[in-house]
Amino acid sequence: MEFSDLYKQENSPLVRFSPDGRYIAVVVKHRLILRDSENPKRIHRVYTCAYETAPYIQEVEWSPDSEYILTASYATNRVDVWSVDGDENWRCAITDEVARVEKALWARDSRHVLTFSELDLRLSVWSLLEADDRRYIQFPKTRPSGLSFHPDGTYMALAQRHDYHDYIGIYNTETWQLVREIAVDTLDLAGLRWSPDGLHIVAWDMAASYTVVVANAAGIVKRVFRPSDDNEDDDGLGVRSCAWSPGGQLLALGGFDRRVRVLNHLTWRPIATLAHRPTIGAAAADVFVEVEVGQTLAQASQAAMASTPRHHTRFDLDASTPATIRVVTPLHDAPRADQRAGISFAEFSADGALLATMCESMPHALWIWRVASMRLAAVIQTLRPVRACCWSPVESALAFATASPTLYVWKENNGCHLYDIPSPTVAATALVWNPNGGSLAILSKGVFSIAYMTE
Repeated sequence: MEFSDLYKQENSPLVRFSPDGRYIAVVVKHRLILRDSENPKRIHRVYTCAYETAPYIQEVEWSPDSEYILTASYATNRVDVWSVDGDENWRCAITDEVARVEKALWARDSRHVLTFSELDLRLSVWSLLEADDRRYIQFPKTRPSGLSFHPDGTYMALAQRHDYHDYIGIYNTETWQLVREIAVDTLDLAGLRWSPDGLHIVAWDMAASYTVVVANAAGIVKRVFRPSDDNEDDDGLGVRSCAWSPGGQLLALGGFDRRVRVLNHLTWRPIATLAHRPTIGAAAADVFVEVEVGQTLAQASQAAMASTPRHHTRFDLDASTPATIRVVTPLHDAPRADQRAGISFAEFSADGALLATMCESMPHALWIWRVASMRLAAVIQTLRPVRACCWSPVESALAFATASPTLYVWKENNGCHLYDIPSPTVAATALVWNPNGGSLAILSKGVFSIAYMTE
């Protein structure tokens, strides 16, 4: 593992690799900087945005073809589109005169920009090819989780509500006309997602209602899933996270009840329920526990000279029976206490062989499951709560961070490895993989570094 130097950035959630993996975009005040992803010292372009109100740039998004990049300042009701490799002076400015823009994103053709108006009054479609070509779609809701594109970009699924009912609207992305409308049996539709094979759409209800609707592209509802219908215990809480397997044959639903239900694409019934319990039985899985280790004389000498000492750790296999997972119980009067429960993260590996999950009430643990057997493969316990976790887009390598100057990488055949970030002042709180899988950005407050996979 090799690390780049540290570079300045002022908004970690807005750091983005281009889809083709060539550039990385970062925000510094009112400037958007494009750096070469292989050599971050090389700056490709700098865009100066005319946003007068802090926090200046509030949105950054690459077009799917990497030819344009979008910036937005919702405080000033303005969206700008910039050319990446074309004319440096070319710019497209978008302003909604009727209602303030609260979210902007790209269509899959990279030539249309979608904006959500305040109070979800309408979804506007802006063309980069014709200045006067605008389309409007009424009654959108749950932005942006309520919008999903077909994998080939030909259709868009949009969550809508009118006449006191929830619907999924299917729109043709060439004409932006409604093709089909699907009524869904939800109280307050919270999100939807198209399957990777483009054959099905899943929609889920609000947190207080465990209702999942699966429909095909023809508008036929294949299944309305509720745990209570299958004689399962239902504590009245709904879906918090949702993930499709890469092939679209499996659907993982992470609930507020600390369970992941995996549905198959034939019957849309659970083939497994993965419970996250605070104890793990003998030989159920490898349990990796992070422990502090003593320093060598050279390390102690370096720590004495450093303003911020580095704590060295390693992973040991927990041989205790049963292994115990640390549980954190939130205070009921604490802010957002109701959200510190359930499965906050569920994601399949690139080949679909593994599923990684996190339970909010056990923030020090990562759970990794084998999909073929639906059994636990490993549990990783860290000293600090896990702040970021993501699979490599090309292999079964799971990277995670704990707000420390350490990058963690787990691989099934190699176990868990720790890599010291060169600067001990870095507290890695977010990770972003390059789409080519060769590197990932490590984000800390005010700075970022790029780690290059050399193994």
